[in-house]
Amino acid sequence: MFTNTKKKSDLIVEYTDPLEGFKGWLVIDSMTHRLAAGGLRVQQGLTCECVQRLAATMTLKMRIAGIRADGAKSGIDYDPASPGKQEALFRFMRAIKPYMEERYSMGPDLNTTMPELDAVSQRLGLSSIKNAVARNQQLDNRAFDQRTALLAAPCGYATLGRLRSGAGLAASCLATLEFLGIPPQEATAAIQGFGGLAAGAAYFLHKAGVRIIGLADRDKSLYSINGTPLDIPALLASREDGEKGIIPTAENPKSAYSDNTKIYNLPCDIFVPAAIEKAVNKEVAEHIQTKAIASGANLAVTAEAEQILHQRAIPVIPDMVAGCGGSLSMEGLFGPDTLPTAEDVLNHVDQKTRKIVKAMLQRSQQDNISPREAALCLCAEAPLYPDARPYGRLEGALAKDS
Repeated sequence: MFTNTKKKSDLIVEYTDPLEGFKGWLVIDSMTHRLAAGGLRVQQGLTCECVQRLAATMTLKMRIAGIRADGAKSGIDYDPASPGKQEALFRFMRAIKPYMEERYSMGPDLNTTMPELDAVSQRLGLSSIKNAVARNQQLDNRAFDQRTALLAAPCGYATLGRLRSGAGLAASCLATLEFLGIPPQEATAAIQGFGGLAAGAAYFLHKAGVRIIGLADRDKSLYSINGTPLDIPALLASREDGEKGIIPTAENPKSAYSDNTKIYNLPCDIFVPAAIEKAVNKEVAEHIQTKAIASGANLAVTAEAEQILHQRAIPVIPDMVAGCGGSLSMEGLFGPDTLPTAEDVLNHVDQKTRKIVKAMLQRSQQDNISPREAALCLCAEAPLYPDARPYGRLEGALAKDS
């Protein structure tokens, strides 16, 4: 079985900042393919071990998505609220620039955004944090610029770049509900988080007709009264502090506020931890009243909790699946022979996510194993193409071999 937990990362670059002394790491989990992809985070207390785990999860996302790339991750152990954050990012990214040019496709992660990372990359003389994609996808500058510009295209309430991961998470929820025989219009959801990923998922779930009855941020929960769904469009329109995920506070007779643990006590059809690691632990797993969980955030459900939930016949869509919307959006963006639209990219994320979730849940049911075990089986069976372009159709002899 492909677990990717026992092997060592193929490449670890450790950075020590000469001015402030903080540490940073770039981890490329595997160098099987020409490209490795994964986000950069800014997190106080970040460790090399954490970055390695996240990079390993990224490899699993690539394998189960059928993308011909490997996993990577980077980050700095730094206070994201510090006024020195942007310059700290600049110094770290300058140190790993050679990898960004050749192999490492960076994206935003915890406490970073695409615009701020692209601003740093441009200071470094790179056109984008995804420069390595142009090289390995064999795109000329014009074609690459046209496609990356789509990430800033308005789409729904935000841009494609901000919504792509949330679209994948919502699709994993909708596919799970379909597998359970629950129509979207009859389904309820509770979402732990209201940052970019959680807000995007809330947008697409609401659009599909799912009634969202609870949201939580780091301080509080907002929940509906008498089953009346929350007003997601209004909440998105009045979000406070944007990407930081603060739920707006307003008086509404159909909803109420409580502490941030209330979200775990709301009976719902699908629960979505979409903000922090270890959000669902043993205690939560033993009492949560839900029919399924879609783990949007990396490492959001502990291994012990996942086991308990499996024993309770509550399927958990693991982070390697529910969180692969960003990776699939890159395939939808760079894979087609002709320039796609933003809607094309989102449709690709939706359709392929649903296909992956369906295959995983069917395998889980067929072999009487957990969804994660089923996903790992699918990863192990994924063919590898070290010399192929990361995205799009296979060409020549490789296509015949497949």
